[in-house]
Amino acid sequence: MNRIHLARVAGCVALAAGVAAGTALAAGEPYRETYPRAQIDPARGVEGDVGFSDTIQYWRTEQALQRHAGWVGDPQQQWKLNWKFMDLDRIDLHPGHFAVETGEARAAALAKRDRRFLSCLGEGRENLAGLAAHYPKYDAALGRVVTVEDRIESCAAAAPGEKVPQGSVANNEISVWFKSLSAGKPIRVDIGDPRLLAAYRRGEDLFYAKTGQLNFACASCHVPGSIMGHKLRGETPTTPFADAAHYPTYRTPVSMLESIQQRFARCHGQMRTQALAPGDPAYVDLEVFMTVLSNGYPVSVPSAR
Repeated sequence: MNRIHLARVAGCVALAAGVAAGTALAAGEPYRETYPRAQIDPARGVEGDVGFSDTIQYWRTEQALQRHAGWVGDPQQQWKLNWKFMDLDRIDLHPGHFAVETGEARAAALAKRDRRFLSCLGEGRENLAGLAAHYPKYDAALGRVVTVEDRIESCAAAAPGEKVPQGSVANNEISVWFKSLSAGKPIRVDIGDPRLLAAYRRGEDLFYAKTGQLNFACASCHVPGSIMGHKLRGETPTTPFADAAHYPTYRTPVSMLESIQQRFARCHGQMRTQALAPGDPAYVDLEVFMTVLSNGYPVSVPSAR
């Protein structure tokens, strides 16, 4: 994926907004639509689900999940739990737990080759506990908003001959290990940073932009009045709030560990639109948007979905 296509995506989003406002299309410009926007205040973080899907009352705490444990397996009720009953130790041991161990071993091997690897992950700190809860974040040295997976790729590149690209098995395993060191810590993406807020707004535009042969947007499945809460083939889409907290997650339908950006790509495939590569700027923006909607909810890895 290149910047030209990203510009086209951004242009389509702006164009759709113009069409909605009644602006005439210039000759040769493609027609695009956007899904009607829900009212979301990014400052509320995960609590923004109050008045949105209102399912947060069922999954916000461990006690709430326990009170509604009987809904698991009930096709009419289970979606309201936002799949949170599958986080951490709420289910039996699964391959995501083994991936944490493998990721730790991979990180140790990289650190053996280049002792700067772990300090690079920690941005100079030796203790990595709690750090992942603040991603995505702006990195002044790199001059861009970075995700955990981007940080891993960048830090690994310092070791001679090492490449751990985003979306690779190795990157996902190191990521799930790194994020496991923040398990239980509330997510805190700093939207007080104007560069993060700008990324959030771009991601918000992409969330509502319709695309592909089915003319779907992310919002077509994940806002009130959409397919959310209703059957779509074998799945029932849920609220986007707190959804970023469990990535990378072990995906049982495909038997593999998957990052949130790989999930975006899988959704795009299901929408019959062009998927982007992990690390693409558009996916970074979309991850910022989704993670801000998880602000205040604890990092919940390893998990399964």
